[in-house]
This record gives sequence, structure tokens and C-alpha cells, in this order.
Amino acid sequence: MTKAVVSKSVADRHPVTLKKHVSRWWARMKGAPAWFTSRLGARIWLRSCDRVGAGTRTFWRPNIENKGRILLGSRVRINSNWAPAELVSGPHGVIDIGDGVFINYGSMISAHLHVRIGSNVMIGNYCIVADTEIPGIGDPGEAPPTVPRPVEIGNGAWLAARVTVLPGSRIGAGAVIAAGSVVAGDIPAGNVAGGIPARILRTA
Repeated sequence: MTKAVVSKSVADRHPVTLKKHVSRWWARMKGAPAWFTSRLGARIWLRSCDRVGAGTRTFWRPNIENKGRILLGSRVRINSNWAPAELVSGPHGVIDIGDGVFINYGSMISAHLHVRIGSNVMIGNYCIVADTEIPGIGDPGEAPPTVPRPVEIGNGAWLAARVTVLPGSRIGAGAVIAAGSVVAGDIPAGNVAGGIPARILRTA
């Protein structure tokens, strides 16, 4: 039996497998430039962070203002394609982000004291997670000083678009917050919450 006939018979017996292998190879080749630029971007744009875990990537340029401590776990992805994501820590503030977290464009995470985000958390576009009523660096000159209260988001939680997490809030592991909600207080693990202020819509 000739080599050509053998090759044809193998392809005939495994057409789907061969097609899958070719598709995967082609997808990897197409994705290589984005993978490279996102890894390189993380090294450049996140250089002011105190810790950046392995495999962390940025898509376009986030705004990073680190006057305290910013700790990023491994495989964190920060998307700034349409509007920059922002990580802001004050002089005594700590932002602690776990492994596998995704932060979408236009979102801000601000800490004057402590904001902790667990592993595999998904943060939708234009979300605000802050431990003071006035996110960002410093207070407006004429405004009374604000008292920071720590914020914690548990592992595997999901914040849909335009969610605001107010100071002192705690979101349990695996909880889902509906789009446009304002979280003020505790959301138990595994529950679905939504509204202003967010209330439990479905229990685990």
C-alpha cells in the first residue's frame, strides 16, 4: 500500500479529529500576536504594582496609581480596550487581587484601607469597587475626610456591568450581582442579588 493511500485512509477514518487539530493550530497562530502584546503590556503598564503573578495580561493600557500596595495574583486579565480600567491605592491602601480574576474596561478598584478580591472573580465593565465614598487618590479640598471601610469579594463571584460596591461591603464566594446594582452590606455566598440597594433575588 502506498504512502498516499495510507494517508488518505487515516484522514477518512479521523476527519473530525484532523479538522479539530488544524482549527486549534490556526486559532493559536492567529492569537499569538495578542497573547504576546498582552503579556508585554502587563510588564510595562503594571510595573508600579508590588506583585504581578505569572501569566497576568493587560489589553491596552490600564491606569495604575499605586501610593500604597497593589498585589495581583497569577493569570489576572485587565481589559482596557474601550475605556481604561483603573487600580488606585492611597498611602495606606492595599488592593489584593487573587488568581484568575478578570477586570473589564472602565472599571475602578480603589483602596484607602483594604480591598480584597478573591480568585476567579469576574468584574464587568464600568464597575466601581471602593472602600471610601469618594474613590480615587485624596479627598476634595473642601470635603470632610472620609473613613475607609474594608471591602471583600469572595472567590468565584461575578459582578455584571455597572455594579457599585460601597465601603464595608462583603460579597460571598460564588455570588452573582445583577447589572446596575449597588451593593451596601453583605451578600451571602452563592446567592444572586440585584437592585439599589442590592437585595437577594435567588438563594443558593
